[in-house]
Amino acid sequence: MGIYSCTDDTEYLKFTQGGEISYTGAIDSLQIYPGQNRVKVEGLIIGDPKVSEVRVYWNNNRDSISVPINRTQGVDEVSIIIDGLEENVYNFVVRTFDDEGNSSIAVSQTAEVYGDRYIASLFNRPLERNVLVGSELVIGLAEMDLSSGVLGSEFEYTSTSGETKTIYVDIAEESLTISDFEGGSTYRYRTAFIPDDASIDNFFTAYDEVTPIPTPVLGNASVPFIAEATDGGRWGTLAGPWITNAAAKNHGSYGGWDEWNGNIFNLESGWGSPWITNGKIHQVVHAEAASYMLRVQVLSTNHDSNPDGAYFVIAKGNTGLPNVEDVTTAPEVIGYKRIGAAGSYTVSFTVDEATDISVGEITTQNGDFFCNITSWEIQVAN
Repeated sequence: MGIYSCTDDTEYLKFTQGGEISYTGAIDSLQIYPGQNRVKVEGLIIGDPKVSEVRVYWNNNRDSISVPINRTQGVDEVSIIIDGLEENVYNFVVRTFDDEGNSSIAVSQTAEVYGDRYIASLFNRPLERNVLVGSELVIGLAEMDLSSGVLGSEFEYTSTSGETKTIYVDIAEESLTISDFEGGSTYRYRTAFIPDDASIDNFFTAYDEVTPIPTPVLGNASVPFIAEATDGGRWGTLAGPWITNAAAKNHGSYGGWDEWNGNIFNLESGWGSPWITNGKIHQVVHAEAASYMLRVQVLSTNHDSNPDGAYFVIAKGNTGLPNVEDVTTAPEVIGYKRIGAAGSYTVSFTVDEATDISVGEITTQNGDFFCNITSWEIQVAN
């Protein structure tokens, strides 16, 4: 096989010797498949046993490639890869030849060659979330326009055993779960496209790198909450990692855990029980530098009529939460929200450097007040 530049073709003069034109059989079923700076030429040699060569011309016959053909008694397949082409649209002309230089009529077809310009137009599949809990990483994948030719994405990561692994995720998948992700490591990914259904090559974006932030996990954080101890009836104290101060234990020596509503989190005062001043229940978790959201689900409460205030609070350090009257001014507080009506609460906060944080509820309630909480969760804000 050779690639060479062509001069004017004068071989047609041979066709008219003796007054007759002698043609070889033309290539049949010509197909030209696009690729990355290359094309694939395919066709069939069917009827003419004299065909000994196929030439493919492009750039107005200035360039060509020649391939010898060893004919058999049947149908012979032609398959030619033309490399080193610049990104452009080409008209390819194919002729067959015999040993005497006789040529077939030309058969032509247009094909597009793709390259750096096309690759530069591609973009990586957007990510919606990275949730890393322990060694399990869940990656949420955004939708993409399928007409763009997107095929899927390739993820490369380091496992807990130190092995580099690669996972391919089809564009139809909405998420990827990796069960052996090495915490603190970085994964990278790229997205594959095909510009044309007939393309012989897939095209990839550049790699993007992502270092997932570990999610601080709150323990004993949803119904049914576990009690450390109970009074044998309705009231109890939440089991660890929750820490309950004395002011919150206003039902004898218990408080914070309520058997009603399926073993719920509830600081309740009044209705025959003492009021609460600066009752606090919190737990301590470690958080890397990142932005987060504390999500708390309140089933029912009447704190919207509590003049003293109850709050969901996040504070730096492992020493607990400030008093109610200091929530808005305490320097260690990095996030808080006052409790009003029932519903979903989101408290956004940012940790500037890796540290322990205290997360929980503080309340002063001089009257008949309660707050039934069904769940607590911290999420990394992607």
